Amino acid sequence: MNKITTAELARALKATLHGDESLELKDVAKIEEAGPDDVTFVANPAYMKHLATTHAGAVILKEVPNEPHKFTCIVSDDPYRAFLSALQLFHPPADLPAPGIDPTAVVADSASVDDSAYIGPHCVVEDDAVIGPGTRLRAHVTIGFKAVVGAECLFHNRVVVRERCRIGDRVIVQDGAVIGSDGFGFAPGEEAYMKIPQVGIVVLEDDVEIGANTTIDRATLGETRVCKGAKIDNLVQIAHNVIVGENTVIAAQTGIAGSSKLGKWVMLGGQVGISGHIRLGDGVKVAAQSGIPSDVKDNVILGGYPAVPIRKWHRISAAMNRLPDLLKRVKRLEDKQG
Repeated sequence: MNKITTAELARALKATLHGDESLELKDVAKIEEAGPDDVTFVANPAYMKHLATTHAGAVILKEVPNEPHKFTCIVSDDPYRAFLSALQLFHPPADLPAPGIDPTAVVADSASVDDSAYIGPHCVVEDDAVIGPGTRLRAHVTIGFKAVVGAECLFHNRVVVRERCRIGDRVIVQDGAVIGSDGFGFAPGEEAYMKIPQVGIVVLEDDVEIGANTTIDRATLGETRVCKGAKIDNLVQIAHNVIVGENTVIAAQTGIAGSSKLGKWVMLGGQVGISGHIRLGDGVKVAAQSGIPSDVKDNVILGGYPAVPIRKWHRISAAMNRLPDLLKRVKRLEDKQG
């Protein structure tokens, strides 16, 4: 782990130092848990109260506090972003494996693997698949028939990219995710359900990140597409023919039904449910555990089930908490009249 002086850290963060320039810092920590050789930060005013009791050697904040303090101040216009940069300094990414193909990997003769790529233990790269420059596949990754993976991607253990799917550049896929599983398509017959062939693909554009054990279904026809810069958390289900817009973020356990379209810069909290064949406009934000049954215009903030404008949802939630008392009052009024 790197040791960094407060002076070096302030220079790296392009911040202003107030205090001990030679103090050696060993790590980053939460403000309640930081010790004398840790750096922490305050970006939320709710945490200012901890400045009086923190044992941190240095604190990244927006301005020097008026109250007496023992820590060194590193003043930044954006303490949160500065702290993220500090995290990267103290915990740089682990070294990636050197290019090459592990002896236990199975790579088809017709596959194209760039010389600068790495194929890890027990990976499978099927016929006519393409692996781009600098891409790293960790253990037990499967790349299907005619699938294309771009440059500088990182796929963690047990990722599956099914046949003919296309992955852009600098895509990160966490452990156990499945890209291109069959869409959930069945037609009722007289005696049983008939499987509808899922012959489309999934496209992940550049700079997308997919969380652990997330599943993205291939289209029935055409494409399921996750546009550039989108970030998807763990355990998310994206159904066939869904479009996820640029720079959209989706939190864990969200489910998006087939053929729905999400605009740019959409934010979905955890466990949100999106009905099929609907459109969410650009900039829409949805609170956790909400259900979206119909189209939503641009820049709307929603919450609840079914979702309504967030302020209305707050009023509904407050009223629900009062229902037991209101019912008692109604019962007393009824008794008096009876």
